[in-house]
Amino acid sequence: MNRVYLLFFIFIYSACMDKFIIPSSLENQGTDDFGAGDTTFVQINPIWGSEYGFTKPTEIAIAQDGRLYIVDKEANSIFVLDQDGTQPNGFEALKNLKDNQNLLISPVDVDIDKKMNVYFIDGSERIFVWNQYWNDIGIKKVSTGGTFTHIETGTDTSINYGSSLWFSLLNSNDWIIKELTSTEDQIIIDSLTQPHIFYDGNDEMNQFLDTYYNSSESTFSGLTTTFDSGNYIFVTDNYGGADNQHRIVQINFQRSLLIELMNDEYVWCFRGQFGSTIKGSGTGAGTLNHPVSLDMDYQGNLYYSQEGDFFPVHMIKPNLSGDFATYTSGFQPSSDDIMDSGLFIKAVDVAVDNSRNVYVVDEGESNVHVFNSNGNYFKSLGFIGDSIPVLNTPSAVAVDERGVLYVCNSGDSSIYRFKLSNSLDEDLKSED
Repeated sequence: MNRVYLLFFIFIYSACMDKFIIPSSLENQGTDDFGAGDTTFVQINPIWGSEYGFTKPTEIAIAQDGRLYIVDKEANSIFVLDQDGTQPNGFEALKNLKDNQNLLISPVDVDIDKKMNVYFIDGSERIFVWNQYWNDIGIKKVSTGGTFTHIETGTDTSINYGSSLWFSLLNSNDWIIKELTSTEDQIIIDSLTQPHIFYDGNDEMNQFLDTYYNSSESTFSGLTTTFDSGNYIFVTDNYGGADNQHRIVQINFQRSLLIELMNDEYVWCFRGQFGSTIKGSGTGAGTLNHPVSLDMDYQGNLYYSQEGDFFPVHMIKPNLSGDFATYTSGFQPSSDDIMDSGLFIKAVDVAVDNSRNVYVVDEGESNVHVFNSNGNYFKSLGFIGDSIPVLNTPSAVAVDERGVLYVCNSGDSSIYRFKLSNSLDEDLKSED
């Protein structure tokens, strides 16, 4: 048996997996809020197209290390690129994705947290996860059971992994771990190094906790991790049904396993558990009606686009003064341009940069509308001159630390890049 003490657990829990450092060339280069000196967005060559194996890229996210994760639903894959367009090694597990029943997964959204957990959804009630760091280092052992001691009474209880009591004690403040048993079984290790289910709405506990809605029928359409690596993520649920199940759901982290890596480091493995519905259905500012995308800024504000009435783009901001967070609308229909439904034909994606500037993909107009942090319109991109469209059925946008915009263009299965013309770097070539 491996004896592991509580203080050691606390240390590794707070330190685990924060290993990736943003390259120095990208640090402190966040975009500023738009000003009078800004000119226009220009296209950067080359276009990234079929040579990368894209079938129909539909979503894109940028990790803490600057890499791009591109969702391709029809290819059942998530492609990973460096910012110069090269394809790094070590991400083969995200190609031809399959679930634990060996059935193909068709991903629809992806996001990456600071611990290099890659979360993705497939439009069902499930959330999947894959960890880059575990794969880089390798897993040596996985906990399979243990003995817990009650802090007040000193009573010992021995249990095996997987039972409800295991999860209860592992996440309790009243019990400490006295001893753990571990395995080197390669089948178990492989199940953790491959993409696997993080959250399942069909789980009995999640259905019990989701009191007012039907978790097993959830249709997750958007996903975002938290800016500060908090122990939860958010998803949009677009199921609808008789109960108008249009909402934003908070998924909490629950300790599941302790893993020993090949470098002798211990890290926690988590599973997702239903936390709460933080915003529900409605047609006013800050409510949801057929949500399709989700993003978060560094202040914890949530941005989402939707297909229903009346406002295509919303931002809600948390109020943390009470016992639990409440969310109110951060944009107002009477004063903020971004709430003007007349600006959009079909808003399918929203992204926010480090200065809280907002980028909205309008599939209907084949462009991207750009707003400043106050929701005021700045300009649109995706044209040659003022009127000739460059994009054809764009579906998603992301912005890196340098202010480069990456747009998934489903019409020709490519990724287009843009940047403000007065801030082009020497290593970025604009469209002739």
